[in-house]
Amino acid sequence: MSVVAVGTGAWATEVVARYPGEAARVGPDTAGVHVQLETGWFQAHEDFDIVLTGSNRDAVEGRTEANGSGALSFTPDEPLAAGKYAVKVEENASGASEGNVIDSWSFTVEAPSSLAANSSGGASAHSGSSILLVARDGTRDSYLAEVLRAEGYTSFDTATPEQVSGELLADRAVVILGAMSSTGPHISDIRAWVLGGGDLVTMKPQGELAELAGLQPTGETLENAYLQIDTDAQPGAGLTAEAMQFKGDALLYSSGSVSQTAATLLPSAESRGQYPALTLTDVGDGGGRVAAFSYDLATSVMYTRQGDPAAAGSERDGSPPIRPNDLFMGSNGEPDPLDLSRIGTPQADEQMRLLSNVLEELHGSTSPLPRFWYLPHGENAAIVMAADDHATKDGTRTFLQRMVSAAPDDCDVAQWECPQASVWLDPSTPLSPEDAEHYSDLGFDLGVHVSTQCADWTPESLADAFTRHMLAFRARYPDLPDQKGHRLHCIAYSNWLGLPKEDQKWGIRIDMDYYNWPPSWIDGRPGYMTGSALPMRFSDETGRMLDVFQQESHLVNETWNGSTAAIEELIDAAEDERGYYGAFGTHFDFSDNFDQQLMDIATRRGVPMISARQLLDFTDGRQASNFENVRANADGGLAFDIDVDPLAQGLLWGMLPVDSGDETLESLTADGNPVDYDLRLIKGVRYALFEADDAHYEARYR
Repeated sequence: MSVVAVGTGAWATEVVARYPGEAARVGPDTAGVHVQLETGWFQAHEDFDIVLTGSNRDAVEGRTEANGSGALSFTPDEPLAAGKYAVKVEENASGASEGNVIDSWSFTVEAPSSLAANSSGGASAHSGSSILLVARDGTRDSYLAEVLRAEGYTSFDTATPEQVSGELLADRAVVILGAMSSTGPHISDIRAWVLGGGDLVTMKPQGELAELAGLQPTGETLENAYLQIDTDAQPGAGLTAEAMQFKGDALLYSSGSVSQTAATLLPSAESRGQYPALTLTDVGDGGGRVAAFSYDLATSVMYTRQGDPAAAGSERDGSPPIRPNDLFMGSNGEPDPLDLSRIGTPQADEQMRLLSNVLEELHGSTSPLPRFWYLPHGENAAIVMAADDHATKDGTRTFLQRMVSAAPDDCDVAQWECPQASVWLDPSTPLSPEDAEHYSDLGFDLGVHVSTQCADWTPESLADAFTRHMLAFRARYPDLPDQKGHRLHCIAYSNWLGLPKEDQKWGIRIDMDYYNWPPSWIDGRPGYMTGSALPMRFSDETGRMLDVFQQESHLVNETWNGSTAAIEELIDAAEDERGYYGAFGTHFDFSDNFDQQLMDIATRRGVPMISARQLLDFTDGRQASNFENVRANADGGLAFDIDVDPLAQGLLWGMLPVDSGDETLESLTADGNPVDYDLRLIKGVRYALFEADDAHYEARYR
C-alpha cells in the first residue's frame, strides 16, 4: 500500500488494514467496509471518506464515520446485495468532485445460503431424497434441518405446509413434520400418505394428526421438565437411561394399547411418569407408522444449547460481566434452568440421537438409511485446542513450538494427523509478524482476541470493540488469513444473540464463548453445559439460523485448576459404551500448564488435537457432502452415490445400517471394488463405517 501525502499540512497517511480485504468473499451480513489509517493523523471524519460502488458502477448509499483510534468505517444504508464491489479511500476534496485516492481494492459479497434445506434441494424441490422435512416459515420447525445435518443426514428436502401435496409425498420413505406444522389443510394429504404406507415423524400432533398417531390429548401441558427413554427396545436402545431435561412445553396425551411408548415424560428427575414423550404406532393396513414426540424437539435442542432467552441480560452468578453461564442459572432463589446433576449427559445430543434412531427404525422398513459419521476417520472424539493470549511475553510461540515438536514425522495437517490449535491474541501480544506467518504456514489458526475490557456491552459498543481490535490485528499481521473463529475476552455475553450476530458481520463462523464456568457452580462436574459436543449453528427464537457455529468450551483451565479429571472423563464418555461422541472445546491462557496436560493426555490416548478452523472446515465439508441416487436394488440391496465436498475429502466416513429387515449386510463395493468397513454398535444400531469417496456404491444384503 502506497503512502500518499494529503492535506495542506503535508500530512502523509496510508491505509494499514482493511476489512473486507483484497479479493475477499464475505457474507451478506458483512459489517460494511472498515480501514485503519496509520497513527499520527487527526480529523478523519473531515479529511477522509470511503466510497463504495457496485458492479453497476453506482455508488452505494451510506455513511462514513471515524473513531478515535484511526478507524474509518462505511456503513451502507441497506444490506449489500450479492455481487462485486470496488472500494476507494479518498482524501476529501475541497470543492472538487473527487479527492485524492489513497487506497483502492475490491471484494465480493456472496448470496445467502439456504439453511433450511441442504444443497441438494430447496423448498418444494425434489432432489430424489427419501426424507422430506415440512417446516412452516418463520417458526422453529426449520431448526430441525440443523438437527438433521448435525446427525449426518445431509440429503433431505424441505417444504412448507402449503407446498405439501400427494405428488410431493409420493415416493418419500419418511416425512418429518415440525411442531408448528401439525395443523392445516396439508394434514389430509399427510394422513392419506401414511394410510398408504408412509412413515411419519411428528412433533406435538393435534386434531386428526393426534388421532392418526393413536393419541388422545388431555388438554394439559408440562413445561421444562424431564423425559426418560425406554432403553430396553429400539429406538431407545443404546441411549442414556437417565432422566433428561427437555425445554419448552409438552402436550400430555393418553395413548392406546396399540402404541409403543419409547420415552416417558416426568414432572421431576426422581418422579415416575404416565404420559408419553415419544410413541410409535402402526397405522392402517398399508404398513404406515407414526412416531410422535409430545414436545418440540427443535425448541428443546435450541434452548438446551443456547440457554434461556428470558435470562438474557441478567447477572445471575454474582460475578460481572454477564456471561453465557448466566443463561443456565436461576435467579432470586429459583432453580437453575440447567440441572447440574445432569451436566454429565449431553442432553441435546442424546435427544437428537433418539430422533436418528427413530429415522433408522422407520426408514428401515423401506431400505437402509445411510448417513455420515460425526468426525473424520471414524474418530469418536477430538480436542479443539483454543488459547486466549492476553499479551504474554512468549506464551503463544512456546506453545506452538511444543506442538510442532510433538508432531509425528511426515504428518498431514489436512488429515488431522498433526497437533493443531487456534490462538486468539491481544493485539499487543509480542509475537512477531514473521513468527505469526511461520506458524500460520504450518497450519495453526491465529486471530485477534477482541475485548470489551471485561465490561458488559451494547450492540454499539460491541461493534466498536470489534472494529478496533480486528483492524489493529490486521495492521500488525497483514499476511495472516482471514479470521474464522473467536472467543471474546472474559466471555462477556450481554444478550442472547448479539455476539454471534457481530461475529457474522466480520466473517467469523465458529464461536467458543459458551464455556463451563465458574468453578464454584460447576463444582467438579465434567460435562456439557450446552448439552452438546457438536458444532451447530446459532438460531434466533423464530428458527432463523445464523451461519455461525456454536462450539462449547468444555475444558477450561480456571475451572479445573490443575486437575485432569474432566479431560479423561469426556474422552472416556466418547469412547466407552455411553457413546457421547464429539469435539471438546478448550480454554487456556498460558497462566498454568493446562495446555501441556491436554497435549499429554490427547497424545497418550490418540485423540486428534485440532484448531477451531479445522473443525469449521470439516463441518462445512460434511454438511455439503451428499448421498445421491439412493435406491433399493431388485435383489434387496442398496445402491447410492456419494459426492464428497472438497473440504471433507479424505476425512469423511459413511455409515450404513448392517441390518435391513431380516437381512444382514454381506458386502459393500465402490465403483465395483470391495470396500473395507468397521462394524460398530452406535446407539443400539449396528452400522458399517467406511471411508466415503466420490464413487458409486452397491451394498448387498442377505
